[in-house]
Amino acid sequence: MSGDLLTPRQLAQRSGWSVKTIRKLLAERRIRHLKRGNRYLIPQNAIQEFLDTNMVEPEVSHG
Repeated sequence: MSGDLLTPRQLAQRSGWSVKTIRKLLAERRIRHLKRGNRYLIPQNAIQEFLDTNMVEPEVSHG
């Protein structure tokens, strides 16, 4: 396995997110991953990409 691909459990340990949350994102195809048989491999930066893509910026009030 390449050094920059992690299992859901490894990504959970590094990110502080739960394995359940990561598996849900995988099932919903919301984070990048590679599926080999029944095994998921996820880039280390997948969570940061998810946050960058889904971050909601505050609206600026002009009043």
